[in-house]
This record gives sequence, C-alpha cells and structure tokens, in this order.
Amino acid sequence: MKTVSLVQCESYEQELLQEKLIQTLVNIGFDLSSLKDARVLVKPNLLTGVPREKAVVTDREFFRAVVKIIAENGGHPVLVESPAAMPLQRVLKKTGYDEIIAEFNIEVADLTETMVIHNDAGVRFKRFEVAAAASGADIVFNLPKFKTHGITYITGAVKNLFGLIPGLSKAQWHMRAKNKDEFSTFMLDYYGAVIGDLTKGKEVITLMDAVIAMEGKGPRTSGKPRHVGAVLGGRDAVAVDYIATTLAGLDVSQAFTVTRAGERGLGAARMDEIEMKGDPLSAFTIRNFIPVKKSGSDIPLGNFLKNLIVEKPVPSKVRCTLCYQCMEICPAGAITKAKVPGKGSVPVYDYQKCIRCYCCMEICPEAAIGLKRGKLQWLLDLLG
Repeated sequence: MKTVSLVQCESYEQELLQEKLIQTLVNIGFDLSSLKDARVLVKPNLLTGVPREKAVVTDREFFRAVVKIIAENGGHPVLVESPAAMPLQRVLKKTGYDEIIAEFNIEVADLTETMVIHNDAGVRFKRFEVAAAASGADIVFNLPKFKTHGITYITGAVKNLFGLIPGLSKAQWHMRAKNKDEFSTFMLDYYGAVIGDLTKGKEVITLMDAVIAMEGKGPRTSGKPRHVGAVLGGRDAVAVDYIATTLAGLDVSQAFTVTRAGERGLGAARMDEIEMKGDPLSAFTIRNFIPVKKSGSDIPLGNFLKNLIVEKPVPSKVRCTLCYQCMEICPAGAITKAKVPGKGSVPVYDYQKCIRCYCCMEICPEAAIGLKRGKLQWLLDLLG
C-alpha cells in the first residue's frame, strides 16, 4: 500500500500552510530530523513568468513554506527548474521567487551541466539528458501545481519532473512524441529513469499545491484558477496524481500518466492500493471541475485532413507582443517572424509543419494564442 496524505488548506497564509505541510509530512511518515545537514533539491512548477493569480506555477507562498520547513530543520534547499523558453532568472523575478531565494539564501542549481540517465525497461525511450544537479541531492521535494493539461489530461507530480530536462530540449521531446499516447509513453519511460536511476536510494517526496488549482484549458494562462483548498503529499507520485484527479472529479481513465503507470508497476493507480491519511475525499465539495476539451490532435491524419479536423493555434493581433517565445519553443520549426513588424502583427504559422503539440500556447506569457476549430471539427464532436 502507498500512503497519500490529503489535508484541507483554504489559503496561502504562511502559518496555515506550514502547519498543513508539516501535518502532511507527518502523515506520510517523513522524519523531519532527516533534513539536518541534508542537501534538499526543491522542484516547483515554474512553467513561465506569470502573475501568481493566474495559478500557472506553484504558488510562491507554497514554495516559501516548504523551504522554511527545510531551513528550520537544518537542511540546505537547492532550487532546480528549467522553464521551457524564458530564462530562469526572469521567471524567478516575475513570479516573486527571487525574493524568497534572497531571504533564505537558497542555492539555484546550475542548469548548464547535464547528465544522462537510463531506463532499460522503457517501452520506447531509454536515454534522457537531465540537469546534473539532481544527482547531488540527499532528498528531493517535488512541488507540483495541480492543473489540467491539453496533452496529458492532468499535470501533477509525475509531469512536474519533466522540468529536470533542460529548457529547449523539452520541445524536442514533443517533436519525438507528438500526441497524447506517444507523449504519455515518453513521460512514463522518463519517469521510470528518474525513480530507477537518477533518484534511486533517495527520498523523493511530493507536496502538491492544490490550494488554488487550474481547470479548463490548462496548463497555461488560458486555463482558469479553481479553488480546491487542498495540500496532497506522498512518496509515490503516481498515487498522489491519482488522488488529486479523483478529488477534482475528473476521469482518471483519461490520465494516461496515472493509469498506464499503474499497469507498468511504476506506482499505485487504484484506490485499493492507496492508504489515505488526513482528511477524507468526502470532506471536499468539488463540483463541475472543468477538464480540457477533447481534441482531434490524437487522431492519425495526413496534413490535409489534420488542417480540417484538428484545432490549430492562432495568435491574437490584439494581445500578441511579438516576444517570439512561441517561435523559440516550437519543436517543428513551424513559426517565423511577422512579415511586417509592428502593432497588430503576429508570428506566421506554417500549419503543414505544425504538429499540434500546443507548446506555443503553453509558453505564451500573454495568453495570446488561442485555438481555431477545423472546418470539419463537427465530425469529432459527433464521435465524442
């Protein structure tokens, strides 16, 4: 049985958060004294630099409370994160993390040094390049934000570890694993390498920020913040994701990084495999949590049909600031600069090259990229 802690936490008020986080750690049997003199890797979700009210990243107060617990118990927190396109220092400043780093004198891991990890049991992918800093930790604290996700249905504890891969390399993986099925296979092959090679023998603790989660068109700024009022924790990332998905009332069968992880023996993906501590699911009233809408991007189609039946990303002439982060992140090289720079201009998309990974939407700091339905999208609606 895998233990998952679920406790109510209504706000990001510091004293309350620390109380609930310590309760969570006690619930899962984590010994706080093990933090003394330990090098503790802290991995939040810092997708991009956006205001905290957007609920895109692990809330800065959640991060503050965790590093305070580590520091007060004699540990040495080390932040490791690799945003998809925006430089880490800029993301830290925009999210307010920089102030916390200064307050606690937190080391920020050097992401220029990488190492290779392996998963010989991987279904399709067996070799991965990650930040070398992850190997030097005694303990790993994984701090995901619970959100919906356009490709993997939900993003939480398992998906958050994707951030150990250097920034633009993430886009290359999207090119190699182009749809939900392939990307979920990649994520689980990669997750197997993380727990079986990179962090083998180390304590890996997930503390999930679900105080304010995200619903709808997640995981980026197009999604909507949703108050859930929960902190989850556990040693099994798959089990934590299972409970979080169940808590939100979402369809766990659609979360391949949970169900298929269970099938592979990478974690607990059924209620009868999980021992819950803290507050019961019945203590929460979460109704009508909005999932990501069904997409046509997983249907194998040629370019002609793809452009008729699958939503395509389209930049807004009103909101676009021509920062070109979309162009930098695009794994297919389908985006080029505006033909006529200036107000009202937008990047140019080649939809024959576009693989519909929607990385551009995920990274856009202005939420300036929306989806335009294909002309025959109604066929997909009928199938749904």
